[in-house]
Amino acid sequence: MTNVGRVAALIEELAPLHLKMDWDNVGLQIGSIRAHVGRILVTLTVTEDTVTRAIEEGVGLVVAHHPLIFRPIRTVRTDTPQGALLQKLLSHGIAVYVSHTNLDTAPDGLNHWLAQELELQRPEVLVPGSEPGTGLGRVGNITASTTADLAVYIAERLGTDVRVIGSRDAWIERVAVCGGSGGDLYAAALKAGAQALVTGDVSYHDALDATAHGLVVFDAGHFGTEKIMVSKLAAYLRSRLSPDVEVLEEAGLDPFAM
Repeated sequence: MTNVGRVAALIEELAPLHLKMDWDNVGLQIGSIRAHVGRILVTLTVTEDTVTRAIEEGVGLVVAHHPLIFRPIRTVRTDTPQGALLQKLLSHGIAVYVSHTNLDTAPDGLNHWLAQELELQRPEVLVPGSEPGTGLGRVGNITASTTADLAVYIAERLGTDVRVIGSRDAWIERVAVCGGSGGDLYAAALKAGAQALVTGDVSYHDALDATAHGLVVFDAGHFGTEKIMVSKLAAYLRSRLSPDVEVLEEAGLDPFAM
């Protein structure tokens, strides 16, 4: 049978742990690498609904993008949301593995998938990392269109609402992308020759600065720009694991769409 350690090793082939940001917390957060796994659930964030489904469907391992345990834990209070989730996971023997900023910066990780989904031509790393091919974001050419038409295209491809920042009449043929919170990459996008940046969680001041420099920004949301991770990572695991291991998908909760 497949164990947690085998699944972790496969994910780390795609997104090695050393590619994570210094402030991040990734890897196996709950459970044992020796625990056997017959069913895996891939999700963006571990929530109450995610854990409930994992319990109901006999899942042995939850693979998430966002860390369940991020800051050091000094107490485990089961009358708090996080403590209650930890209690449920442990009591049902469900392991949790996290691949976060290491998946963001990996050569074939989340930002690569985002560039593929938007059909960027000859995409390059936007902000290079410490190793060739690694780093944040991607930038590439796209079929030239106006801001308005590109906003519709992004919304359709990502299946999410898009907020437009900047000129509605701009002509765009080179686009930078960054999943999650990438509003502060507007300067890198401009340096790379992009006329637009697709990302999420754009702050008021980053929006003002981008607009002042003539960059159009499409804010497709944190959830909207990262949920592609679920289907892509699930497909990767199915391609590498034996058929007796079932890989389920749970996009999870977008708190801004409640």
